[in-house]
Amino acid sequence: MSILITGGGSGIGAATAKRLGKRVPVIVADRNLPAASAVAAEIANAGGKAFAVEVDVTSKASIRAMMSELERVGAGPIEGLFNNAGINIRQRIEDIVEADWDAVFNTHAKGVLLVSQAVLPQMLARKRGVVVNTASDYSVIGVPGLGAYCAAKTAVYALTKAMAVEFTEHGIRVNAVGPGPIDTPLLRAGRAPAEAEERLAMHRAKIPMGRLGQPEEVAAVVDFLMSERSSYIAGQLVHPNGGLVMW
Repeated sequence: MSILITGGGSGIGAATAKRLGKRVPVIVADRNLPAASAVAAEIANAGGKAFAVEVDVTSKASIRAMMSELERVGAGPIEGLFNNAGINIRQRIEDIVEADWDAVFNTHAKGVLLVSQAVLPQMLARKRGVVVNTASDYSVIGVPGLGAYCAAKTAVYALTKAMAVEFTEHGIRVNAVGPGPIDTPLLRAGRAPAEAEERLAMHRAKIPMGRLGQPEEVAAVVDFLMSERSSYIAGQLVHPNGGLVMW
C-alpha cells in the first residue's frame, strides 16, 4: 500500500512526503519532476521508500499517464491520497482575467476532482482508503487581492464534504486540511523579497501565536488524518493556523 501526494515537490507536500515516508511508501507527484525526484531521493536515503512521478493535475491525460506509470513500476495500490497541488495568482477582483481564474480553479478544484476520480476506484474495490484535500483558512474567510484563490479553496472544502457524504459508507474517509499562513515558497510567490518580508510581518502580527506555521506542522495534521487515530473523523476541515481563524 502507498500514499500519493500531489504537489509533493516542495512546501507542505514535500514535508508531508518526508514525514509519511518514514512509515509507508509514498508517491511524490509534481509537475516539476526534478523537485519530486529530489524529495523521493531524500526519503530513500533516510531509509524510506518513495517514487517520483510527473503530473499536471489539471490534465486528465497527464493523470492517466501518471497512473499507468505507477502501475508499470508497481508503485501501489494507493491507500492514501493527499490532494495538495496548488498555485496562487494575486489580483483584485476587478483585475482578475479569465485565464488566471481558470488556472487557479483548475489546479485546486478540478485537480482534486480529476486525481480523486483516478484513485478512488482502487479504494472502492478494497472498501478502504483515506483522502485529504488541501483547502485553506481562505475557504471560510475573504481576503482582498485573493478572490480567485479564496473561491477555489472554498470549492475544495465543499467538494471535500460532498466526497465524504458519498464515500464514507464505502470505507473511504475524506477530510481537508486548512492551513493558515505557512512559511512556504507559495506564500512568498509573486512578490519581491522586500515586499514578501513586509507581508510576512503583517501575517505574524495577526497570528495569536506570533509566528508563521512551518510545513512540518501541517504535515503532522495530514499524518493524523491519514492514520487510524482519526478513524471517526469525516468531512471536516482541520485548521493548523496558530489561532488566526477560529470558527
